[in-house]
Amino acid sequence: MKNVSLFSDVSMQKRQLETTFDGNSQKRLHVDDSEFFGLPYKVKHMFKKHKRITQLYDWQIECLNLEAIRSRKNLVYALPTSGGKTLVAEILMLKELIVHERNVIFILPYVALVQEKVQSLCPFGLNLEFNVEEYVGGKGKHPPLKRKRKSSLYVCTLERGAGLVDCMLADNGQLGGRSVGMIVVDELHLLGEQKRGALLEATLTKVLDYNQSKYNIQIIGMSATIGNMQEIGSFLNAYVYTRDFRPVKLTETIKFNEDIFVINKDIDGSLKTKLDRKLHFDLYSADMKQLDPSGIGLLVREVLPSGSCLIFCPTKSSCQSIAKIIYKTIGREETQVKLKEKEELYKALKEEGDGKVCPLLSRSILFGVAYHNSGLTNAERKLLEEAFLDGILKCICCTSTLAAGVNLPAQRVIITSPYVGRDFMKRSTYRQMVGRAGRAGLTESGDSVLLCQENDKEKIKVLLESGIEHIDSCLGTEENVVFSMILSSISTGCTSSQEQLVDLMKRTLFVQQAEKRNVECTVASDLIESCLDKLRSINAFDKSIDDKLKLTTIAKAAVTANLDILEAQKLYTELLEASSALILTNKLHLLYLAVPYTECITIDRQNVLDIVGISINRILYTLFKLRNILSGEQQSDLVFHYPY
Repeated sequence: MKNVSLFSDVSMQKRQLETTFDGNSQKRLHVDDSEFFGLPYKVKHMFKKHKRITQLYDWQIECLNLEAIRSRKNLVYALPTSGGKTLVAEILMLKELIVHERNVIFILPYVALVQEKVQSLCPFGLNLEFNVEEYVGGKGKHPPLKRKRKSSLYVCTLERGAGLVDCMLADNGQLGGRSVGMIVVDELHLLGEQKRGALLEATLTKVLDYNQSKYNIQIIGMSATIGNMQEIGSFLNAYVYTRDFRPVKLTETIKFNEDIFVINKDIDGSLKTKLDRKLHFDLYSADMKQLDPSGIGLLVREVLPSGSCLIFCPTKSSCQSIAKIIYKTIGREETQVKLKEKEELYKALKEEGDGKVCPLLSRSILFGVAYHNSGLTNAERKLLEEAFLDGILKCICCTSTLAAGVNLPAQRVIITSPYVGRDFMKRSTYRQMVGRAGRAGLTESGDSVLLCQENDKEKIKVLLESGIEHIDSCLGTEENVVFSMILSSISTGCTSSQEQLVDLMKRTLFVQQAEKRNVECTVASDLIESCLDKLRSINAFDKSIDDKLKLTTIAKAAVTANLDILEAQKLYTELLEASSALILTNKLHLLYLAVPYTECITIDRQNVLDIVGISINRILYTLFKLRNILSGEQQSDLVFHYPY
């Protein structure tokens, strides 16, 4: 076959490319039966029973035996997706909970991931006698309930984790009547995101400041590979451990028209692509080819029946449309595979949906195909995830959230578009997606296929050639997060003056990066002074005879409720108005008060008419009929109130 390059017509740009292709550099090593990193011997058997883990990779053993771990130094470690990072964190958490008998806060980026971890760690809690508490949505109390008899693992989202840290600082390092010994953060590279990254940075900064003066709470951070890992380690005062390891070999490819190119890299890091094969549509009828011109169904067929496939889609709606294409094109022979298990899955979904199942799922499940997005309930998604892991489902069409949120490795990953919504995907998102290819212990390799259109060729080339991303702090641009950081640190008693707040701000990644860029050394004091002036203007502080900062009642309430101060003031104003004139003749006013500010409801008026059973023609007929019997002023009022 000719050595044809996909990007031969695109000017070569010399950029560093991350090396993650060779996954055979490490093997799993048996753990010595005489010990399990200071944990009871039965923990090893529990990992085998509940997580199907019988061996550790040598990098995991090396990491767990670091001097930094023994001396309780903070640790940041980074590996490519699917390298086994979470297992190390779980062993460290169990040791803190069981051996040291201290509480642990486990911060995860997504609700789905929190729920998955709670479910997987509950058996450990029951057998090893510690509490597993879920803090997501409306679950979990602030401050936590007193549980002195057992240590507790608080599994939480980033937002709820920030609230837990405030509770901990207010109670002198304790949660639920017991000291917190460790805080574990997954997806630490989210520090570079706008609002959520700034919130994570503020939360960790407060812990670092607390460690400096009082108790040493160990911080463990897991991250994808980033370019300025040492800088992140310096911010967290942490030992940095990095390895370029994948448990299985990954082959990355690009599909352009009917050609599939293998992605390689030159010695200088420049991108090289070589034509591997052509995708033949012989198995498709004319109707199938019209339905699936990209041949996604053919790519899925190539790994069936033994393999599985994850298909990443740019939007929520495209997950469903592509799932429909797949089940109509992969062949009816798939309907006979694990038929009984598929029927049980359908019954479980029906029971979960109060007797109803999405019409698309009810058809696609028979072919081993499903979609996975926020349109399904948490329980429905969990059923589909378990069915995929058990081999009942062979193909799941999902959004990019699943790449970071749920561990569902597959033989093949197909990326139908280089976009996430309307935005061109970042390199980190791409790495997370392709990182799901290959199942350790089941296959020796995995592959990914990125579908490429003509107008995206140059962008994709830049994406693949781009160097490892750097994390830049967004705290300085997120004023509301700085407000919350100031108010919470005062409320918890960690700071009480402007000088102390400036010292706190100097510990942030934002200020440390600004100083490295030769920005004026007054950046911390300037930001604090500006924010304090604005907080004073909205009456966040009580008047004090000394220089100490004291919060008003509403500011304290905002911190306790984990609310933005401006949002809290708006809510307080509306509650005052409502209490002076609350209408109870019907539930409309109460419903209005219950709607969150962040909710933007778009009314589908045609859908309302369809549900009620009224046709638009009938309304128009009635409207024109009324015009004949109403005066001119009455006609104007009628038209004004007619919304269609």
